Amino acid sequence: MPNLRLTIEFDGTNYAGWQYQPRNPTVQGELESAAGKALQQKVTIYGCSRTDAGVSARAYVANLHTDSVLSAERLRLALNHYLPDDILVLSIAKAGPEFHARHSALRKNYAYRIVRSRSPLRRRHAWEFWFKLDVEKMRKAASLFEGRRDFQPFCQTRDAHGCCTVESVLVEPAGEEVTVTVRGDRFLYKMVRRIVGALVACGSGRLTQKDIRAALAGRPFPPFQTAPAHGLLLDSVEY
Repeated sequence: MPNLRLTIEFDGTNYAGWQYQPRNPTVQGELESAAGKALQQKVTIYGCSRTDAGVSARAYVANLHTDSVLSAERLRLALNHYLPDDILVLSIAKAGPEFHARHSALRKNYAYRIVRSRSPLRRRHAWEFWFKLDVEKMRKAASLFEGRRDFQPFCQTRDAHGCCTVESVLVEPAGEEVTVTVRGDRFLYKMVRRIVGALVACGSGRLTQKDIRAALAGRPFPPFQTAPAHGLLLDSVEY
């Protein structure tokens, strides 16, 4: 059957992540429910990432197979009609038969937003961290994560190893906000959030670069802080 590629924006606040769960609301669950109503058939939608509960996305990529006669644009409109307001299908396009949203991805780009103050208007999508934060220390520590590393100390995984290639980690201040952007070929469970947690701990004086180097070298180290999920955004996926 024809293979369709979907680009989706969603606010993850009210969801237990992307992947379907029978007893909790998920983004995949909402999309498959909407697709079932629009296409009058059961559909499986494959996502590019198993985002954690509370994580949002600007351009999440998914794909589905269907023999429906609906055009891509009519299907997009129908899906958005049935979807809740915090999930929006931005575009639908035909994809090659071998395209898979997750397995075909070359790299992913995440952005983590930190607000160095109290902010009722931004707190749903940012980590309110109103303690002293040395951005220069964060920048120096960020470079330690670049390259191919075993990130087991910075994730939860059952894999025999946690090897990933992180191409860049950038720490960018703008007024009272700090954005950490991470680009890499793949990311394990909680990996980006623990990298951010380590950078914030370093910037606030609770960790040093030496501590991070030791953990990356495989030496025993206490678990790293996991940054709150609501500050994380899956910004884009490259194919």
